Amino acid sequence: MEIKNYDLKPIPRNLVAKSSLDEIYLSIKIGNGQIGGNKVSLNGKLLAKGNLTEPTYIGSSESLKNEVITVETNVLDVNGFTNRCVITTSFVNQNKEELFAKIDKGDAPENGVASFKAKYLLKFMMVLILFCSFFNQKVLAQSTSSELEFENLETPTSPGLILFDETPSSIEKPTTPQGLGLNLLGLGKNGGALEFSPYWLKDHPDLTAKDMYTNKTPIFSHFGVSIATINSDTLSFVSAGIRSRLFQSYGKNVDKLETIKAQIVDMLSEGALSDGQSQVIDSLRILYVGITEKPIFNIDLAAAFGASSLTKSYDDLELNRWGIWTSFNFRPKGDDFYFTILTRYINNEKFEGANVQADLIDLGTRFNYDILKFTVSLEYVHRMNLTSDIYDDYRLAAIGSYKLSDNVFITSTFGKNFSDVNNIIAMAGLNFGFSQKKVKSF
Repeated sequence: MEIKNYDLKPIPRNLVAKSSLDEIYLSIKIGNGQIGGNKVSLNGKLLAKGNLTEPTYIGSSESLKNEVITVETNVLDVNGFTNRCVITTSFVNQNKEELFAKIDKGDAPENGVASFKAKYLLKFMMVLILFCSFFNQKVLAQSTSSELEFENLETPTSPGLILFDETPSSIEKPTTPQGLGLNLLGLGKNGGALEFSPYWLKDHPDLTAKDMYTNKTPIFSHFGVSIATINSDTLSFVSAGIRSRLFQSYGKNVDKLETIKAQIVDMLSEGALSDGQSQVIDSLRILYVGITEKPIFNIDLAAAFGASSLTKSYDDLELNRWGIWTSFNFRPKGDDFYFTILTRYINNEKFEGANVQADLIDLGTRFNYDILKFTVSLEYVHRMNLTSDIYDDYRLAAIGSYKLSDNVFITSTFGKNFSDVNNIIAMAGLNFGFSQKKVKSF
């Protein structure tokens, strides 16, 4: 497991006590939904360790003055949306008066650890009064911008691609929207989609790991916006879509997450990590992420609208389809078998190539089973036309997905698509999650 070290500037940082009677308390909050542990020492003597989210007593100002306090914070990347790590360090006295506060940020290696090390020198207010103004100006200058880095995970198929029945899967299995993701459609077609999650374009210092799995309505964190394009022999399609998670529950697995998180915090609180400790932490991370990626039950919502052009020109685009759908996903035993139920409404302005409006209803289900890097699925979607009594069709497909690497997935499908002609499905798609693309935030 890779560890990236950050020596926090300045060295040392000035901690200003208001009087010699102050009692000093320290709190460190790990944000962005990550997990971290802390070790606080003075001249080799341990003052505190572990989870320091709540203010923890580290000593009197008299005993700490003119001494350098070393604070080591190890943060493990467990967040499927971003590998950005954010820590908020705060020193207060017995009256809860703030003596020092600073937000520090850094990128953890993919599935690795960001190790922050800071030194604090305790002085009294009168000694440092001339330096405070300069220090504050420097902090402001350093905090005007930051960079966000996105983690590798399988990105979901864009709603805009699903809308036109041109994807390997018509019923998307539950996945995590990326800060930035890319879908490439088919090996023989020219098409694809770009998707991003606005929520993760900035940091969230107050968002804890526990918030990530106890929040039953993660609407904002799972909100994704996408644009897509498809080019066939005769038509060009352009579409846009959104998706989000309305509800999720981990059931009894919340207790497992709490236990694993506590073990990770204990090990991250040992300061410098040995190779053996890193291996154990990585094993715990895999267990933790494996559970967070698999809620027992979740409800997802998606919507999209699209336009087509016979001349493959934006000037001739005509809005011809929009839809909204909900999927219900359930893992009966919380393991690798799960199924999804789909309900979808589609308004089709040009049905089957004719200038006739049609209201379509899709009802379907998909059964999935994960085997190591493979996912095998079988889906069935029944389509009803509420405008015409004649039209009634279905889609039946077998789907296989394989994880080529940490950020590349390939999905292939074979089966029958909607419509009576040209309805054989034989397609493959590539799916990317970007880890090295960075976005400036201010």
